[in-house]
Amino acid sequence: MKNKTTAILIAAFAALCLLSTTCPSADAKEKGADKVLAEVGGFKLTLKEFNDQIASLPPQLQMAVARNPQLKEQLLDRWVQLTLMAKEARSKNLQDKPAVKKRIQDMTNALLAQEFMRENIEDKVNVTDKEVKAYYEQHKSEFQEPAQVRARHILVKVPANADKKAWAEAKKKAEKIRAKALKGEDFAKLAKEYSDDPGSKSRGGDLGYFQKGRMVPEFEKAAFSLKVGQISQPVKTTFGYHIIKLEDKKPSRQESFKDVQQRIRQQLTREKQRKIRDEIIAKLKKKYPVEVHKDLLQTNAAVSKSPHGGK
Repeated sequence: MKNKTTAILIAAFAALCLLSTTCPSADAKEKGADKVLAEVGGFKLTLKEFNDQIASLPPQLQMAVARNPQLKEQLLDRWVQLTLMAKEARSKNLQDKPAVKKRIQDMTNALLAQEFMRENIEDKVNVTDKEVKAYYEQHKSEFQEPAQVRARHILVKVPANADKKAWAEAKKKAEKIRAKALKGEDFAKLAKEYSDDPGSKSRGGDLGYFQKGRMVPEFEKAAFSLKVGQISQPVKTTFGYHIIKLEDKKPSRQESFKDVQQRIRQQLTREKQRKIRDEIIAKLKKKYPVEVHKDLLQTNAAVSKSPHGGK
């Protein structure tokens, strides 16, 4: 998992480098703007630029860098490697290849669009504390946590299209397992031994907490009707017979403003940004010609599914 995170981090950083590697002006150092962290054939990377690129990474990756300072050295080495290869590519005029030109254009457009959004959308949106509080008061039902239960179960599975005899045998087996549980045998151990549910068997049948609407109706009705510690009669569902033991109950509760205010602020910020973006896009579509042929997407899909579309 650690190696995977590192690989994702370096790939994301590499993408930023491809979008933002530039050759700073010659007087940048003279102005004392920042110390040069690395230089490759005239291309310079200042400490500030390096830190800015890390700050542009997704939060999870920023946390990974904070937890492991050695990653910074790996990212710096990656910048040097990319810049060396880019320098050599320029010496061979690879930037003049039509396919490469198109990709450079696309990447430049992406960077410019990102900067345009920052200046014209993100920096212009402000959500006040008053707005956040007002939203909470007007939408309290959105922050109502439903009642939940935690249960374990033992499934005696019945195959699809099974006959009455198979169902009867499964019920009889479930009743015998339930009898063991009622006599005091550990329910979790019984689940590990007898349950046919691969998803919960190794956990002793533990399904964790769930609210209404997450399980099949018959199972859900039985689970929510039990008292904590109670073991159900065999419950028939399309999967077979379940023996359910209720471990805990959580009543519904209202989430406090303190718990949800940051979530509300982020939601209102996204909504405001989306509104501004839609207005800007509508104006830009009138200013610049736009022509889209979505019907061709279906043609491409048909070609990709063709048995003669490739090897």
